[in-house]
Amino acid sequence: MNDAIPRPQAKTRKALTPLLEIRNLTKSFDGQHAVDDVNLTIYKGEIFALLGASGCGKSTLLRMLAGFEQPTAGQIVLDGVDLAQVPPVSTPD
Repeated sequence: MNDAIPRPQAKTRKALTPLLEIRNLTKSFDGQHAVDDVNLTIYKGEIFALLGASGCGKSTLLRMLAGFEQPTAGQIVLDGVDLAQVPPVSTPD
């Protein structure tokens, strides 16, 4: 039995392009890492859940994705745009 999670089958080159990429993302508060060197790639059509214990950085990661927090280091790339470099008021629609 294969327990691997199936990925959607790409039919075009565009489908092979990640929708969201998180690269080496870190967020520190007063020298303490709330998010430490996170890497994640999500492709169009994938279903994704963010699970973890209390205090592990889930909310901080989501706040960075939403533009409410700036990363200390790393990149958040949404549809080819590096959101870590875009001010929250300029975040693309």
